[in-house]
Amino acid sequence: MTLELNKLTETVQAMGRELAANTRERANLVDLAREWLVTYADQGDRLQQPARSIHAAIPTAEPMNAVFPQPALPSTFTIIGADGSQIQPDRHAAALYYLINVGSIVYRHGSGQAPETHSEPSLGYKEDDLYEQGRLVAGNLLDVRRDLAEVTTLADRCEEQQDGPIVALVDGTLLLWILEDRTAEWQRKKVDTYTEQLRRIQQVGPKATVASFTSRPRRTEVTRLLYLASADGDAERARQSTNPLERVPDRWVFATLPPGARSALFVSPAPINHEHYAPEGQTIHFFYLNVAREGEKPAIARIECPEWVAAERDLLDFVHGAVVDQARITGEYPYALARADELAFVSGRERRAFAEMVNTALLSAGVIGEPSPKAYQKTLTRRGRRRIR
Repeated sequence: MTLELNKLTETVQAMGRELAANTRERANLVDLAREWLVTYADQGDRLQQPARSIHAAIPTAEPMNAVFPQPALPSTFTIIGADGSQIQPDRHAAALYYLINVGSIVYRHGSGQAPETHSEPSLGYKEDDLYEQGRLVAGNLLDVRRDLAEVTTLADRCEEQQDGPIVALVDGTLLLWILEDRTAEWQRKKVDTYTEQLRRIQQVGPKATVASFTSRPRRTEVTRLLYLASADGDAERARQSTNPLERVPDRWVFATLPPGARSALFVSPAPINHEHYAPEGQTIHFFYLNVAREGEKPAIARIECPEWVAAERDLLDFVHGAVVDQARITGEYPYALARADELAFVSGRERRAFAEMVNTALLSAGVIGEPSPKAYQKTLTRRGRRRIR
């Protein structure tokens, strides 16, 4: 064992004491946030503009403390989930490449049919695949490609459906995370590609919807809005003073939602939402949702949807009810997303098998691919073949 746990004993015990103290302090702050949620519930109109300027949640016409119970669902409907995983390009490997694997499932609720599953790998190895604007497609750049692959798969699966209401689900967020140091033109092209997939889903039919699900969200956009409200909507005053709720996640405030109920709708304050999504008619809204069953501890998730879903109460109710129904199949996380993740996951054994496949292909083509000295030594030491002394 190389990790000497005895050297961490005192630090871990101190961490436990610190977290216990934080829990007590947190309870007081959450009480304050809930008090403000009630006090300023009907002041959304005057808070919309200043909220955007300080990156706080932007209120809608719904009172900020509104609670909407779980709506009824149609007897039959379709849930489509997509999720992706990737193998990052490794400069120490025998060849430079990346792999994106997207899993998807079509679950026809109430039909009695077995779910339809797909797993679609995509390999990038050409120079044009591997580099964008002179930078290797790795890390966040590869994450963007995976996100695009996931939403494109959702659109493909939706277009294959013949009829019936549809909820297309993706894990995380509908806001395509973009590197801020990229050019504005590069950002625009990526977001345009993403919003085109949302539009494809919209055009499938009047009962097709799309949403994202975030488990245990850490966002503080609503609590920032509540602090702004306590500052009389004065954005400059809010910026210059200390916000006691700055580290209080929204989900703690909404833990009082009854099982199956959702919060009010809000608009994401993310600049990309207003600069790129809004002009395309795809402004992202969100709400919080308690997916727990009666008698169970609250399980608060964040649900995002585009404005064309948020604007139609029937569509919004459908997303709301379908997500709760799905989450209760597997326990607080949508079944379709859990299965899509399972289909997308690339295990360590599969990664090694694929690396061997690459090596074999290189040899067949007359290329001798060798790992870097660093990678070779790691292989020996981590498999117990050698110890460096």
